[in-house]
Order: sequence, then structure tokens, then C-alpha cells
Amino acid sequence: MVDKNENRIDVLIVSFSGNYPNGSLGKNHAKFITTNTITGLINFDPDAVILDFRELEYNWGNNILDVFESISFLKDSENSENEPNFPVLLLVSKKSKNGILSLLNLTDAKELPNWISEDLNIAIENAIKKGKYWLDY
Repeated sequence: MVDKNENRIDVLIVSFSGNYPNGSLGKNHAKFITTNTITGLINFDPDAVILDFRELEYNWGNNILDVFESISFLKDSENSENEPNFPVLLLVSKKSKNGILSLLNLTDAKELPNWISEDLNIAIENAIKKGKYWLDY
């Protein structure tokens, strides 16, 4: 018997909205984003995650990096040197794009890397590809 779901890739999309305060004033918002993302990863055990910041007004503040560090700690801490990291993708809009690109030192990039998108469908397609690679490695 063949499992119909054997090629399925589960993608968790965690969406955030509102105004992320600048600098250290955003610390509690970063904790909220991190806690909810990690809770989703634990509860749903997906093969990739998309952080949807399209409705989040974000300009600057490095506490938001905590979500990436926490995901890596949870999902990548037992990786060998050659194993790929757990796929994390970002969805951005004009509300968050410049702040995120600045945070990640990507302001000079001619185009967005394939793990950052402004289009949900493209983000999901990329998450499926990266999730499959991560699982198959």
C-alpha cells in the first residue's frame, strides 16, 4: 500500500500584524513572535516555516532575530556540519521589507533571496522545495 501523503511537505505559516516598536522597545514583540513560532513548530512539527510579516510594520530592532536563533536551536542543534538547516522563509511587504532587508544586511541586493518573498504562492512553492530538500537530505 502506498501512502498518499509520503510526498507531502507540511509548511507552517505564522502571521504577525501590527506595529513592531523600534529598537529595544520591540523586545516584548520579539518574544511574542518567537514564542508563537516555536509553539507552532512544536505542536505541528512542519517541514518548513514561513514567517509572514506582510502586515507587520517593522523598521528596525534586532530583537526580532531571536525567532531565527530559537528556530535554529530547536531544529538544527543536532545537525552534523553538512546537514542543511531547517527551512525558514519570510513573507514581507512594503510595511516590513526595508526593515527586514536592513536587519539582514541585504539592502544592496539586486533581488530578494529565494527565502524572502512578497508573494504567498511563491513563498509556499519555495518552502515546499526547501522542505523536501531538508527531509531528503
